[in-house]
Amino acid sequence: MTLSSLPLTLALMQATSPSAVSLPTADPLQPGHAIAVHQLHYRKLYEEKPFPDARLVHYDNGMYRITSEGEDHWGVYVLQGAFDDQTFTVRYISLPSPDWGNRTAFHQLTFIQDSGTAGFFIQDAITDKGEAIPQQNGTYVWRLPHPPQPPQP
Repeated sequence: MTLSSLPLTLALMQATSPSAVSLPTADPLQPGHAIAVHQLHYRKLYEEKPFPDARLVHYDNGMYRITSEGEDHWGVYVLQGAFDDQTFTVRYISLPSPDWGNRTAFHQLTFIQDSGTAGFFIQDAITDKGEAIPQQNGTYVWRLPHPPQPPQP
């Protein structure tokens, strides 16, 4: 590199520095239509979130929302099986929210139906730092909205 090319080199370095890179902005995430609603009742609770009853809504685009006495957050999920199978597993990643200290968390729930609309579940979870959350479990009832419903505010 010659001294005369230094200004051009510095200008190129500055133009490609991370602070100068313009990242595309995505549209805000929007839930699809509700396709399954689970009312959860925890028998074994996580002591930092002692809320026995929760409503879990699954949307057709892979988003979910969980609400309870002390939680209200969104996330994404992947379903292994189908909601009306006798046994199915759902893996969830919560989006950053005050519920989790503005961080993410991973949850895996395995649902086992003992009737067409009710059963029990086992929940395993870890924080975004890899710390295991004690296993939880409980009972649930569920329904499939017909027709699928748009998200409720």
